[in-house]
Amino acid sequence: MVPLLAAGVIALGAGIARADEQSEWLKKAQLGQFAPMKQDWKAIEAAARKEGKVVIYSVSSRIFKLQKKFEKKFGVEVVGHDIASAIQLEKFRREHKARIYQVDVLFNNATPLLLNEFLPRKMVWNFVPDSVAGKLDKSEKEPFLVQRWSSRVLFYNGAKHPGGAPIDSLWDLTREEWRGKFLMPNPLESSVQANVIQTILQHPKEMAAEYERKFGKPITYSKKLKKATKKNPLLGKPDAAKEWLYRMLNNKPTFLRSTTKIFKNIGSVKQKNPPVGFTTFSKIRKNKKGILDARPAYDVKPVFGVSYPTVLVIADRAPHPNAAKLLVRYMMEKGFKYWNVHGDYAARSDVAAKQVKKFGIPPFEDLKMWPIDQTYVYDHKYTYLSLFLALK
Repeated sequence: MVPLLAAGVIALGAGIARADEQSEWLKKAQLGQFAPMKQDWKAIEAAARKEGKVVIYSVSSRIFKLQKKFEKKFGVEVVGHDIASAIQLEKFRREHKARIYQVDVLFNNATPLLLNEFLPRKMVWNFVPDSVAGKLDKSEKEPFLVQRWSSRVLFYNGAKHPGGAPIDSLWDLTREEWRGKFLMPNPLESSVQANVIQTILQHPKEMAAEYERKFGKPITYSKKLKKATKKNPLLGKPDAAKEWLYRMLNNKPTFLRSTTKIFKNIGSVKQKNPPVGFTTFSKIRKNKKGILDARPAYDVKPVFGVSYPTVLVIADRAPHPNAAKLLVRYMMEKGFKYWNVHGDYAARSDVAAKQVKKFGIPPFEDLKMWPIDQTYVYDHKYTYLSLFLALK
């Protein structure tokens, strides 16, 4: 009993010590409850120069394009690591637990995990540069600073179908003519694609209405779905979205890891019978006349894609907090040019308005997309996994 009590006291003491260390770091970094009412950018920049470098785990390889200009402008080295969102969070989690504090900024789109695990545990801190705050919606400043809105959308081959998309419904992906001719990342491997499927599963009423519009009759449920939900009550009752998932999987989609390869396989003009598929909207920048012609299927109902935010957060106990702030601001301002591409919508309202004109695209709010619900996705991830495996 005494050894157990002693162990408890030691653990409690260690926890208090860590909290004190974190509080001291926050005070020095001027983050969290110690964030000042007004940001002193002259002081921040001077402190960043003394820190000398900033380390970022980035979901985008485009981070390497800004390194030289940032260093030339501020005298601060950018050490970038191109790491997928879910993997970078697992890496950061292990480092933080081991008290290895080596990263400053996380550039990440795994917001369900960030919101429901990392933020409540005070492993990341939000920071919004005051220079851009007035150009962002409230939801783009809290709980995280949103740099841009990304999305996974349906593409088709424009060379083969110059008059428009050969599909007009998500239910088309269950039809025989698209059997084996539908591409997407594997939802069991890609966290973003899993979020896409989960978001569709969140809208059974809309999927039921779209089924009736498409086929002219109410939906009926397959034996496989009925059996799966009866066997595992946690999956809930059969509904149209679950039925869509079953029929889509039964139609033999082709899973590819690379979203770039998916885009090229859809858009290559030298093919007679091109597939359609889900990939990242911003891949549209890779189109080349006479080589690639992949186009977004804007008119697919009820939606042609799912949107999600890509955010910037400062890591807890970041060794270079001022350089982190400077990099975050730069990536929201001049440095955003590396992400100012067709298919990526800036969170900043002034930049987004210019994108609409420059790229000839609909305003983001007019697109038929469902935004991911971070809490829903997080709370239902195991149910989704069980359903997916039961229907596959």
